[in-house]
Amino acid sequence: MNKKTLILSIIVIALFATVASWVYFVFSKKPVSQPVDNQKQVTQKELPPNGCLEENEIAGYNIKEKTGENGGILAIDVKNKLDKKSIQSFEIKNVRINYRPIETHKCGVYIVRQFNYNPNTPKQSIGYKEELWRYVYNGVGENILLLAEKQNEFISYFASDFRVSPSEKYIILEKGYLGKDDYALVIKDLKTMEDVFVLSAKSTFAQYPNMAGSFGFDKWTDDSRYFWGDIFDGAYVNGYFRIDTQNWKADIFESPDGAMGGSPLNINTGYLPIQPGQVWTGDYEITQELKEQHKREGKKSFLYLYNLFTKEKKLIETTNEPIFWFKPEWLSDTELQYELPSGEKKIYKINE
Repeated sequence: MNKKTLILSIIVIALFATVASWVYFVFSKKPVSQPVDNQKQVTQKELPPNGCLEENEIAGYNIKEKTGENGGILAIDVKNKLDKKSIQSFEIKNVRINYRPIETHKCGVYIVRQFNYNPNTPKQSIGYKEELWRYVYNGVGENILLLAEKQNEFISYFASDFRVSPSEKYIILEKGYLGKDDYALVIKDLKTMEDVFVLSAKSTFAQYPNMAGSFGFDKWTDDSRYFWGDIFDGAYVNGYFRIDTQNWKADIFESPDGAMGGSPLNINTGYLPIQPGQVWTGDYEITQELKEQHKREGKKSFLYLYNLFTKEKKLIETTNEPIFWFKPEWLSDTELQYELPSGEKKIYKINE
């Protein structure tokens, strides 16, 4: 009888230990944070508390689904830099799709979202909103700024284009539009969303009347000290500006003849490829007629390299083909690639 009791006791203890182990395993697992706004998280991974990327991780995105002219869903994918394998992914709904709908940085994804959006009409109803959102890489997002909304009328506080500094300390936005008294560029502190610098179009163009036009965004320097942009009128660039975040001063540079919207400025060196006399019509037939006229007049196309800081200009290529665009592209701070009418690509190296 004692032997049976002992065996029974051992079985009970073993069964209790098994159940206790299972309970501990289930309830001791850390809960995985779920994205807000019912965003579907495809895969899960325990990330640092602030949701930043690790040194061996990179983030990318793709348009998973498009709704109407400018709505859709984006899928964010975090991959290993070396083997490109997916580590973490999640979706963001109600995204406003434009030519650059998103910026990915080390500690955040910045994106414009729209709510109460009707894809069947360009004119939205009362209640429509455009908001700037920030997501961390565990899929959790927050609304950080109202950009526009439809009340009795459509109210635009800021345009949907933006640039976040690499340090994620500042964001630059466009307020209003050309012709409005309050048209300006605004730099905000990303933590407080308070204005730290405003570049007024009215005061700028009063000082530089030949540069009047719309503000265009280029980009931040890698160290987040400077932000570069241009002032354009259609396809032609009237000037460039550089905002210094150390002293909050804006340097304005007048454009030389031949600065076009497709002229890539090297923001590290100030070099700019230009084509004096270049014409943009926006119409193929008119352009061909002009080419024939210019051929009869013996006109050519020239590619120069111009420095905004020193105002020095150097000829680097000539072709007998008039109104030809050389398609310049910077390969590095010292290498400019361009194309000839034959399709041949050449590289000009700056030796300094």
